[in-house]
Amino acid sequence: MSPFVDYEKAVLQALLGPHMSPTQIHNLVDSASMVSCEHTEVGYFLTVQHPALPSARLVCSEPSAIGLFEDVNCGFVIFIENGQLTLECHSWGDAAIPEDIRDRQMGTDASR
Repeated sequence: MSPFVDYEKAVLQALLGPHMSPTQIHNLVDSASMVSCEHTEVGYFLTVQHPALPSARLVCSEPSAIGLFEDVNCGFVIFIENGQLTLECHSWGDAAIPEDIRDRQMGTDASR
């Protein structure tokens, strides 16, 4: 079972697309292992590990991936290092993101 929810999979496709092949992204989505999920008041950090992830640091933030949850705009950044990937979801500004955000629906747009 994938550690990623549907909207996170769409974000991974958009942000990792310039750096990984579709097959590599598919394998990551399907077989990564959950390390942690840390919620902050304005977002969360989801960390997974996978043997195919590089050890060199890589930050993926383009194209911009924007999510909309109720009336809160969210942004996403991916950090890869030492065989781990961290997906950061954050609100733009000080808007709170509920702790159960990953259990809810979020619209995404990675075309910006």
